[in-house]
Amino acid sequence: MNLEPMISIILPARNEGDRIARTLQSIADARMTGCELEFVVVDDASDEPLTADLPLSAPRTVLRVLRLEQQAGVPGARNYGARAARGDILFITDAHVEFSRGWDVEVLRHLDDGRILGATICDTVSSFRGYGCSLIVPFMGTQWNRELPAGGPPHIQIASAAGTVLPRALFEKLGGYDAGMRLYGGAEPEFSVRAWLSGAEIVSVPGLQVLHRFKTKPEIERFLLNLKPHMLHNNLRFGLLYLSEPACLQMLRYYAVLYPEFIREAVSQVEAGDFRERRALLEAELVHDLAWFIRRFNVLDQSGARILE
Repeated sequence: MNLEPMISIILPARNEGDRIARTLQSIADARMTGCELEFVVVDDASDEPLTADLPLSAPRTVLRVLRLEQQAGVPGARNYGARAARGDILFITDAHVEFSRGWDVEVLRHLDDGRILGATICDTVSSFRGYGCSLIVPFMGTQWNRELPAGGPPHIQIASAAGTVLPRALFEKLGGYDAGMRLYGGAEPEFSVRAWLSGAEIVSVPGLQVLHRFKTKPEIERFLLNLKPHMLHNNLRFGLLYLSEPACLQMLRYYAVLYPEFIREAVSQVEAGDFRERRALLEAELVHDLAWFIRRFNVLDQSGARILE
């Protein structure tokens, strides 16, 4: 890589209003190198369209606002922004964040061709620090690492949605986020697991900090109100792509008990998709299988038992 390559910041945004301008300016102001910075804001069919004349004052900075006329959701918007990006490095983040001063120094110091960086996610109103995430089976979701993983470099299973950094060439090699994922949920852990199984590594970078405004409990409830069926679909798809047959059955039973009102429709939607073809493709192309990942990180299921093989 060049000493100061262009860094493209990929920000999906839906109904963010003028908050997005503050995010862009804060990221640009925290830069300490002379690297060129490109913001690719993907307006995911907001009710009030974002415009390209957002106020932004920063040298060597380009702002592009791309609008989707139909909502693609988080994974789809990220893929769209990444395909349009011109930078050698992609920094995938959220619309309501701030970056720590010198974030670009940390990126350029730690990134290489086969590596994904996981930023440290810091809550803006508490002392919470998240050093990437770990996989939960059979939920097929994640839990935060609240302590920095031991060893060097500190490998993590899953990079946070608000702070995933990687070479654009690696993103393209991995094929981006799974296009079969809908709107919200499941896409980040699936992408990170697939990166590991493809031979890449994910490293936590303590000094690369993203200050993130976490939603309050009422905000979360409102946000997830109409997304649960999509999240269930995505988690089921994730599991069916990688888990053994006994573990898949365990996952299906788990969700049937947890969401009896959604499970039938979610299974029908998954069945109507391409998960079988996708699984066969992954089995043919990936360097490792999920059993390798489970051994690599000593992953247990959410009850603390061995994952079914």
